[in-house]
Amino acid sequence: MADSTNPQTFAARLEKLAAAYSKRLADDFSHLTMLAGQLEEDPSCTQSLQQLHAALHSLAGSAGTFGFVQLGRQAREQELQVAQNLEQSCNDKQPLPVFEWITALQKALKTDESKKSAIRIETSRAESVGGEPVIWLVERDTMLAEYMVQQLHSFGFHIRHLLNAKALAHDKNSSPDLLLIDHRASHLEALRADPVTFWQQHLKDFTCPVLFIGSEESFTARLNALRSGGQSYFVKPLDMINLASYMAQLIKTKDTVPERVMIVEDDEELAQHLQGVLVEAGMHVTVLDRADALFEAMHDANPELILMDLWLPDVTGTEMAALLRQVEQWAQVPIVYLSSHFNSELRDQALLKGGDAFLEKPIDPDLLINLCRSRVKQRRKLEDTQNRDSLTGLLKHASIKEALDYQWQLTQRKPQPFSVVMLDIDHFKAVNDTHGHAMGDVVIAAVGTLLRQRFRSTDRLGRYGGEEFTLVLVDCTADHAERMVNNLREDFAAIQFTGGGNPFACTLSAGVVDNQHFPDDTAESLLNRADQALYQAKNSGRNRVCLAID
Repeated sequence: MADSTNPQTFAARLEKLAAAYSKRLADDFSHLTMLAGQLEEDPSCTQSLQQLHAALHSLAGSAGTFGFVQLGRQAREQELQVAQNLEQSCNDKQPLPVFEWITALQKALKTDESKKSAIRIETSRAESVGGEPVIWLVERDTMLAEYMVQQLHSFGFHIRHLLNAKALAHDKNSSPDLLLIDHRASHLEALRADPVTFWQQHLKDFTCPVLFIGSEESFTARLNALRSGGQSYFVKPLDMINLASYMAQLIKTKDTVPERVMIVEDDEELAQHLQGVLVEAGMHVTVLDRADALFEAMHDANPELILMDLWLPDVTGTEMAALLRQVEQWAQVPIVYLSSHFNSELRDQALLKGGDAFLEKPIDPDLLINLCRSRVKQRRKLEDTQNRDSLTGLLKHASIKEALDYQWQLTQRKPQPFSVVMLDIDHFKAVNDTHGHAMGDVVIAAVGTLLRQRFRSTDRLGRYGGEEFTLVLVDCTADHAERMVNNLREDFAAIQFTGGGNPFACTLSAGVVDNQHFPDDTAESLLNRADQALYQAKNSGRNRVCLAID
C-alpha cells in the first residue's frame, strides 16, 4: 500500500491526476472533432447540438478546477452559444463554426500549459477522524469528484462520492451533514425539463444543508438552486478554499453559540414566562428586575439583544435605553420594547429614543422567538462585516484583542480557565518570494479555514496580522490547548499546496499560555507570554508548540 502520509507520494498523486486529466482532454477533443464533423453535414441536428452542449458544459466545469483557466472560459463561451442555437427554430439556426472553436480551445490549452500557474491544495491525511462532518458529493464527473474529495478532506470533511442523483435514494440508513450537488447530476429528461421539481423530489427526505455547484453563472441557475432547496450556488471552476470555508461555517451553525438575550422586566411572572419560551428555543437568557444593576448585568451577560419593559419602577425603558447608548460598547445592542399599552404615538416616540422594535403584551411566543432570532442574526452579520478579516473570516487584530480583554474581565468576576495562543506560519516570506503573494494568500486562507473547522464556536479566533494568528480558547487549560494546537499543526503540515506546478508544504509554530498558571497577569501580559512562547518554538526549530514558562 502506498504511504499516503509521504509528501512525495502526494506529489506523485498530483502528477498522476494531472496526467489522467490531460489524457481525458485528448479524448474530449476527439469527441468534439467527431461532433464537428456531424454538424458540418447537418448543422441543425438537435441530437448533435445537444451532445456538443453537454461536452462543452463538462469541459467548462472541470478545466478551470484543474488549473486550465483559459480553456474553461473558452469552453463556457462556446457552451452559451450552443445553448442559444438550441433555443432557435430549425429555420433560424445558423451553422456553428465548431472546427474553429476546437482550434481556439487547443490554443487556450497551450496557453494554460505554458503558464503552469495552477494553484492547488492537496492533503496527505488518509484516515478519517471520528466526528468529521460527513459530506455527500453528487457529481457525475468522477475525475473532478476525486479531485474535490482529496482537497476537501484536508479541511476535515469526510466526503462520500455519489455518481448521480439516483444514488441519493439508495442509502436509507445514514444521512450526511451536508449535500454538495452538481445541479446537472443526472441524464434524466426530468431534470432537463423541470430541474426545480426534480431536485425537490430527490431532496425531500433530507434535512441537512444543501449546496449546488455548476458551470452556469446565471440568474436562472442561482434561482433554480434556491427553489430546489439549496442554500447557495457555487460556480465552477470551484474556489476550493472559499467552498470549504463556507461549508465549515454552514455546518458550524449546528454548533452555534446560543443567542444571548437579556429581559429587563419588573413583572416576575411575565419575565419567567418569556425566559422559559426563549430558553426552550435554545437561547441563553438573563433576567434583570432592578434598573440600578443594569451596567453590572451588561458586563456579566454581554447580551446581543435586550427585551425592555417600557415602564419600570422609578425609570422608563427609554431612559434605560438612552443610558446604554451613551456607552460605546453597548450602543449598538438592539433593544425591543415591551408594553401592554398600545399607543402609536408612544410607540413612535419610544422607537425614536433608542429602540429597534416594539412588542405589545400579551406577546405571541412564535413572534417573540422569531424576532429575537432575526435581530441577533442581523447583529452578528453586522459584527462579522465590521470585525472579520476578509481573507480568513477570522476576527481582525483589534477585535481579537477586545475578545481577549473581555474574556479576561469576565474571569475576574467568574473564575474560569482560558488559554491564549499565538500562532505563526513558518518561513512564510519564502512562500511569497518563491510562489507569489497570491499563493501566500491561499496558504493564509487555508489556516483560517482549518481554524474555523477545528475549534469550537465558543472559541475566539483572530488574524493578528500578516501570517500571525491569535486564539482565545474558553474553558480550556494550557495542556488541553497544547493538544488541540498540535493536532492543528499536524493537519496543516499535511496539506500539499501547488504553486507554479511545484508542490510544497508549510508548517506552523505556536506559543500557549493559560490564566491559571499566571493568575496575576493582565490580558496584555498573557498575550506577551504566548508571544514569547511562540518565539521559543521558532528558536527551537519551528513546527512545534511551546508552553509559556515562568
